[in-house]
Amino acid sequence: MAFHVQPDETIILKLRKHWFVFFKSSIGIVFAGFIPLLTASFLSLSDSFSLSQIAPPAVWTLVISCWLLVIWMSLATVWTNYFLDRWIVTDRRIIYIEQIALFRRKVVTLRMERIQDVTDEMHGVIETLLKFGKLRIQTAGPMGESTMIDGIPSPNFVRNRILEQVDERTDRLNDVYDSYRSHDDTRGE
Repeated sequence: MAFHVQPDETIILKLRKHWFVFFKSSIGIVFAGFIPLLTASFLSLSDSFSLSQIAPPAVWTLVISCWLLVIWMSLATVWTNYFLDRWIVTDRRIIYIEQIALFRRKVVTLRMERIQDVTDEMHGVIETLLKFGKLRIQTAGPMGESTMIDGIPSPNFVRNRILEQVDERTDRLNDVYDSYRSHDDTRGE
């Protein structure tokens, strides 16, 4: 998916989910892919029982092929959801693109001047060792909205970069506001 920035906007970071998030989502599917093969191997060890007693070998080949096709499609869906989840941090906003399903996507845009607080969290040994976790971004608004971004690599580094951009954006807007006020004050005299 192409992302268009405004003419005077600069991209600071482009991120994807940590690779372990994909690994965790796909490991069960990969093991499920081996179930018919392991079952057939286990049953073939028995001298008194054969799969050909239940159905001809062509039927078993069809069943296993269909099973592996379903496994392959499941892995492709998990990969697509992983690959299309993106975070783009610019000097003006954060864009969070979340691929929910194959044909369903959610795009959240957070303007830097509305960000109130950014918190990073890493829970457990795996997240700490592999340096990935969650980022919670609190924005200004009547409901005190909060956006949770899960599976982000190096959340501490990303949080610091976002807070730097928030400070720079706020300073720039304050300078514009001050120059506007001083210009207005000189016109009123």
